[in-house]
Amino acid sequence: MRLFRKKTLSTAPFYAALVVVTILALLFGSLWALNEYQTYRKNIAGIEENYRSQYEQRLEEELANIVELIDYLGQQNEARVERDLRERVQAAYTIASHSVQFYKEEKSIGELRRMVAELLRPIRWGDGRGYYFTGRVGEAVIDLFADEPAFEGKTVAEFAALTTGGGIAEIVAEIGSREAGLYRYDLHKPAFVDRSFPKVAFVKYFEPLDWFIGAGIYHADLEESLQQEVLARIRNIRFGPDGVAFCFRRDGTILSHPDERMVGRSARDLVDHNGVAYGRAFLEQGLSGEEKFVHFVVRDQGGLPQQKLGYIREHGNWGWLIGTSISMEAMAQAIRVATSNYRQVAFKNLLVFLALALMAVAFLLLSTFYYSLKIKQGISLFTDFFRQAADANVKINKKNLVFQEFEDLARLANRMVAERIRNEQFLHRDELRLDSLLRLGMMEKYTIQDKFTFLLQRLIQITRSSNGYLALVDTDRNQLTISARGYPQEGEQLGTDLLLNRPRPVEEAGFPGMAVMKKTAIIGNLPTDSGGQVGFPYDGPVGRHLDVPLYSDGRVVLVGGVCGNRENYDNFDIRQITMLMEGLWLHIEKKASEEELARLERQIIAVSEEERSKIGRDLHDDLGSHLTGVELLSKALQRKLAAESPERAGQLETIRNLIREAIDKTRRLSQGLYPVHVVEYGLEAAVEELVAEAEKVFPLHFDLMWEGDGKRLGRNTATHLYYIIREAVFNAARHGRPKNIGVYFRLRGDGFTIKIVDDGRGFAATPAAKGMGFHTMKYRAKAIGASLSITSAKDGGTIVAVSGEGVE
Repeated sequence: MRLFRKKTLSTAPFYAALVVVTILALLFGSLWALNEYQTYRKNIAGIEENYRSQYEQRLEEELANIVELIDYLGQQNEARVERDLRERVQAAYTIASHSVQFYKEEKSIGELRRMVAELLRPIRWGDGRGYYFTGRVGEAVIDLFADEPAFEGKTVAEFAALTTGGGIAEIVAEIGSREAGLYRYDLHKPAFVDRSFPKVAFVKYFEPLDWFIGAGIYHADLEESLQQEVLARIRNIRFGPDGVAFCFRRDGTILSHPDERMVGRSARDLVDHNGVAYGRAFLEQGLSGEEKFVHFVVRDQGGLPQQKLGYIREHGNWGWLIGTSISMEAMAQAIRVATSNYRQVAFKNLLVFLALALMAVAFLLLSTFYYSLKIKQGISLFTDFFRQAADANVKINKKNLVFQEFEDLARLANRMVAERIRNEQFLHRDELRLDSLLRLGMMEKYTIQDKFTFLLQRLIQITRSSNGYLALVDTDRNQLTISARGYPQEGEQLGTDLLLNRPRPVEEAGFPGMAVMKKTAIIGNLPTDSGGQVGFPYDGPVGRHLDVPLYSDGRVVLVGGVCGNRENYDNFDIRQITMLMEGLWLHIEKKASEEELARLERQIIAVSEEERSKIGRDLHDDLGSHLTGVELLSKALQRKLAAESPERAGQLETIRNLIREAIDKTRRLSQGLYPVHVVEYGLEAAVEELVAEAEKVFPLHFDLMWEGDGKRLGRNTATHLYYIIREAVFNAARHGRPKNIGVYFRLRGDGFTIKIVDDGRGFAATPAAKGMGFHTMKYRAKAIGASLSITSAKDGGTIVAVSGEGVE
């Protein structure tokens, strides 16, 4: 009976009972939870319906109030405009009366009309929208039309022909009988054939000049003024819990919004907390004319999501979409309270249900405890053994197993252990290859020979070989040179063989020559104990060997080979060697490109310096001398004219001042291009003159400190340092707006250090991206073998530091 228990793993009775109890518990629990959830949803739906109807009614009422407000403001605006026009006409009437009273004895009627017209012409009001117009009633001629001077001097008939309208004709016809009145008419301007301009004007008859005097304003300006007032009112409307009003154009442009930053943007840009474009929904609802409401979610001042409901409708007169929105926080709070109550009740019921389920499971566990305990002991014993064997890479001994199922598992586990050991070896070789490439990238200061030596060492380690080599192939593929050979241990140097470093014809180059001629990798897996082959560059018989060529631009440039592996070489070894040699070759090409770039930069700077010096000398020696001669001739001529014509002598003095300024500017320009003081007097004197020049141009205070003999610097080094200091000082003065700049020079031993410090505005961006000046300073420092650093903080202050060796 005991033997039978050992050989069986069946636990069907226990699991069947456990499944039945679990299914029943889940079934009854699901039915109970579904019923409770449906009840909860009904309560929530009732709360939402009740609150939503209240919110919708409130939004419709507030929107209706806004429409009534717009109509009321429109009526008030018309009355205000009529009153304003009356006052403006009365003011013009007063001006005309005073003018006639004071000048009626001196001027004719025509002169008085022209004088009064010119007095009224520049008068405007209403942000330049309102203007005056006048005309003779008896002669039916327009004397003043401030908005369109082209109408002046025209008769009423000519005016009507030009404007295709009879507004002025009606005024002339009725003004005699009415004395004053408000007129509305459409003005058609000749420049706008297909467009009319509705106007409102108040006109009064002025008998002394037989004039009608009118004040007019365009209806569009009135509409614009009214719209601005309406938008200001809408912007300040607040109601209920966070209720606000807003306004869009039909094209989606936001005219009024609680957030001033949104005004002028498109309503389509309005996106809520959940990423829903509620602005687009508002626009579609308003344009369609449907009586629907928009629900959206925004963040409140505390950053929490808040539900809001909006309603929008088109105002037909202006083509506006006016809407209102209100917070639904009260509804959300009621829902949270109902949800909290539901969770409390559900939690209590869940505890009762879990207690009953646990009692059923406990009874099941007790009934099968004896059998499950025995099986558990057997499984635990097998699992502990399996874990220990896997960690130690030890395979399971099948003789110690009793159950057939365990034997199947042991067979799979042994296969897994073998596969894991193999994969760990591959992974270790990949890690070693990656480490080699990383370390190769950090060997900037090492020689090419050191890099070849290091890479060969890693090739031998990765392929588990005992010897190896690296060979360079010339451009014509006729000769190759062994760059490294041997098997060094970690931290040791390869032995140097001078004979190996000499070029060798490919046909006589042994294993690497065969790889170059065949243009493919060569694998030789003949064991060493079978005799092997003897071939260059190895000294003795070689059994297993691998030789891999590397291609670049369609030709073989490098060959790597290894030998002495106890196992056969395969394609994995070829890939490892190829990738390592590719990294080495890319590093070599990168180093060569950097050296060529540095040489070109130095050549460009040298040519640039030569041209600058030539231009500077030409300015100083030619143009400067020429201007000095002109100034001396002007001085002599001024002395002659001083007695004959002092006025002309003074004019000549002005010309001399301009010439002296030109001489000074030419001198500064030539010094900037060719620093003669650096060449003749040294860097210290040139910097002192540079400081004096900068203090004249900019309101700055300079602090100059010099330690050491600057004359010890080479001429080329001093010239480049002068231009670096000049660029740094003028960059700081122009862009940083500092109050103080310090230039500090220190020369000790064979090295120098220069710092240019200012207290102006800093910058957070990378200095190299700022402009040509930073690149020029960097190239100049590089040309003299110095290092340049620029540090700055956005809150202020910049330090330009140059250090290097350039002492003779």
